[in-house]
Amino acid sequence: MIALVAKARIYFGSGQTKWLWFSAYLLLFVVALAQYWVPYDDGDSVPHFPESFSVAWNLAEKGAYSNPFVTLHTGPSAHLAPAFPAFLALLIHALGGGSLGMYAVKASAALLLCIQLALFPLFSRILGMGRLNGLIAVVCWLFARVGLVLHGRQAVVLFGWEAFYTAFLVAIGMCLCRRYRDDRSRLRWPLGIILGTLLLTSPTACIIFVAWLAYEAFLGCLTLIDVAWLVFLPLLIAFPWLVRNYHVFGRTVFVRDNFGLEMSTANNDCSVYGFTENLANGCFARIHPNANIDEAKSVLALGEPNYNALKLSEAKHWIEDHPGRFLKLSGLRLAAFWLPPAGTPRFSFIGPGRVRERFAIDLMTVLSVAGLFMLYRADRQSAVLCILGLLTYPVVYYLVSYEYRYRYPILWVTFLLGSLPITGAVHRIWPRIVHMARTRLITPQSLHD
Repeated sequence: MIALVAKARIYFGSGQTKWLWFSAYLLLFVVALAQYWVPYDDGDSVPHFPESFSVAWNLAEKGAYSNPFVTLHTGPSAHLAPAFPAFLALLIHALGGGSLGMYAVKASAALLLCIQLALFPLFSRILGMGRLNGLIAVVCWLFARVGLVLHGRQAVVLFGWEAFYTAFLVAIGMCLCRRYRDDRSRLRWPLGIILGTLLLTSPTACIIFVAWLAYEAFLGCLTLIDVAWLVFLPLLIAFPWLVRNYHVFGRTVFVRDNFGLEMSTANNDCSVYGFTENLANGCFARIHPNANIDEAKSVLALGEPNYNALKLSEAKHWIEDHPGRFLKLSGLRLAAFWLPPAGTPRFSFIGPGRVRERFAIDLMTVLSVAGLFMLYRADRQSAVLCILGLLTYPVVYYLVSYEYRYRYPILWVTFLLGSLPITGAVHRIWPRIVHMARTRLITPQSLHD
């Protein structure tokens, strides 16, 4: 096998490199799709929960962006960013809420994930890590079976829903940021459009690019034209939604308004570090409108923005009264974000369930530290961009209940960086392998043939 690879490298000239990598992208997509293939289920249907699906159903049936909670119709909403529920509503409207509609929801997420995995070598090259590193990263990802869980003998995708779409937009945005200094005039409008789309999909992820803009401005690398394109174009794209919010609620709501509820749910007398754990101990049922009819009635009576403002005030007062408890919860959420726990009732890194995936993510996380140092020496711009993303994006998730899917939008960065030490080792041993293969291939007999 090694000999065949070496012979292929000898025979294929540099003019064919692009076609070889295009074929590699296509092959990676097919391999990823085989792993994340979604089987069709006649008994499946589009659910009315969680909130994104509740809003999507209302949007598809009534044309109103409202009623995110299943307990009660609470009226107009800005609980979520609009893009993903609107996409779900489009699928429901076109294909219905039965098995076909649900298959489209699942298949679209799986296809987007597979496209992103196939493009790992391209992302890696643009971010200064080389295409081979991206190839190694996607192999590690597929080996880890990230996002899959076994039910019997069948692997089922644990969909991160909008997290998959956010991850793709973040990856494209970071690659455009890396190339921005080299080709400003051509990259202004696509980067502005990506940032505007991301703002309507996941405002939390936009903090990565706010940090990048601040860094570029600090270095004096941005002009007024750059600011106009990269700040005002995204705001222009989001402007109709902002106007809608002001018209509906009579006050300014910047894209979404659920932060107060999430803070209150995560920081109170009964809460623990994770969402699943809060479900299990009954805390979620006591304080969240999706499970408590009295809380839902409060949303209806006060209006969603006022309700969230009240919940944010309650969370702040609780944190002031319980600083030690808050620091402990935040520390556990930080640890869970970077090193996923086993999912046992008590916080623990040891336990059954998704062992291979958790081990791979832990290993990639540790190796990514060394990878950052390696990248900083080779490509400072890319390293700074990765550092900004890894430092800024998770901050809000240290404050609210931990969920496994929260890391998906930047998990690909961890795998690329974590693969760099492996790639470095491959680069050191590869010339020896090629030399050994050539000595076996190039013999007097082979020259005669």
